[in-house]
Amino acid sequence: MNARWWIRVLFGLTAVSTPSCVGEVQVPDATSQALLAPPRTGFENVADAMQPSCGTLDCHGQVGRNMRLFGARGLRLSATDTSAEGVTQPPEYDADYWAIIALEPETMATVVREKGDSPERLTLIRKGRGTERHKGGKLMSPNDNLDRCMVGWVAGRIEVDACQAAAMITAPSGFVP
Repeated sequence: MNARWWIRVLFGLTAVSTPSCVGEVQVPDATSQALLAPPRTGFENVADAMQPSCGTLDCHGQVGRNMRLFGARGLRLSATDTSAEGVTQPPEYDADYWAIIALEPETMATVVREKGDSPERLTLIRKGRGTERHKGGKLMSPNDNLDRCMVGWVAGRIEVDACQAAAMITAPSGFVP
């Protein structure tokens, strides 16, 4: 893929909600292809669930990561916010959403189109489950709260209770310093 295509993707995306609560990302190119994405509505629950396990300063909440997560427990967008206080701000949730759906847009579109069937096709899920090498180790197991939260989101149905329970974790499960 050439740089011009990526520039159009990065600056020309338009989220369009559909009745099924799945966003459709329009990629303006000659073939008018569309990539599906999980819903942005309610994503705050998913981002909050990922913060304790993935978004801390020693993980994806730091500048050196290719997938960066912003929020109250890690990297902040505003220079006046710190990871020691405050709450995650709306622009941080937006940045997290785009960081995640941009990882594997074609694979994400397929999983979303198939309503979350075989979510382990996504690197995000494989690494979180520990089935693919991940510096942070295994952070979730199939059907635990974090897994249900993330898989539910890509399936188009956010499991708010699972997300809220996962957000209460103080350290990743299985974390070994």
